[in-house]
Amino acid sequence: MKKKRLLISLVILIIGGGFFWLWLYSNYSPPIFMYHAFDKEKVGTYASVSPETFSKQMAFIRKRGYKVIPLRELCALLKGKKEIPHNLVVITADDGYKDNLKAIEILDEFGYPAIIFLVVNKIGEEDYLNREDIRWFLENTNVSIGSHTLNHAYLPETDKQNLKTEIRNSKVDLEKMFSLSVDVIAYPVGGFDNRVLEEVENAGYLCACATNRGFSSDLDIFALRRIKITERDLGIRLWAKLSGFYNIFRKVKNPY
Repeated sequence: MKKKRLLISLVILIIGGGFFWLWLYSNYSPPIFMYHAFDKEKVGTYASVSPETFSKQMAFIRKRGYKVIPLRELCALLKGKKEIPHNLVVITADDGYKDNLKAIEILDEFGYPAIIFLVVNKIGEEDYLNREDIRWFLENTNVSIGSHTLNHAYLPETDKQNLKTEIRNSKVDLEKMFSLSVDVIAYPVGGFDNRVLEEVENAGYLCACATNRGFSSDLDIFALRRIKITERDLGIRLWAKLSGFYNIFRKVKNPY
């Protein structure tokens, strides 16, 4: 009788484990890493790391066999509803600080692509990338650019006309400055609402990034959830964030 109960318990455990794995598998989402600054002096500020730690993180990604792909490639896979391999990762950085050049050098050493979301009216200001910096990495590395609006506006609180200007004009201005197509955007502070989603789609963007915000945990190509990376993210912490299952266990914050 005791053996029978043990056998039943084992079968239940195996079946339960199988269903749990199927649930995990069906909820996989490719990790999109979010950084801001790459400066030892800024460690402790939001999503900032030292160049040394960033290099270790990139080495960990390579050692573990993950494939770093451009954001646009991931968006195209999602839009085409194609099967997503479970070894992908995307690297993004917001605001366009001058210290991003340190990260670009490291990315170039590894041959990894990434995208920097630029605040158009901050380009060339103190502590920010200037046009020459941006032209250099666009021509010589695998790092691309996207919009982070004109003025780092909090979009849910922006009126209709300014919302259109922040979203559309930032795209147009970047395209004119650098003679390329800009079809991805990241929302400042991750904030958005239905008006923002509609305007972004109508403006011709392929996809958009938020932070850990959303109306639900469902995948939305115009509100892709990203994972904040910090100085502490090495070893098992980084592995967890690379797994593709990290978002499942995170509480989705209100989008605005």
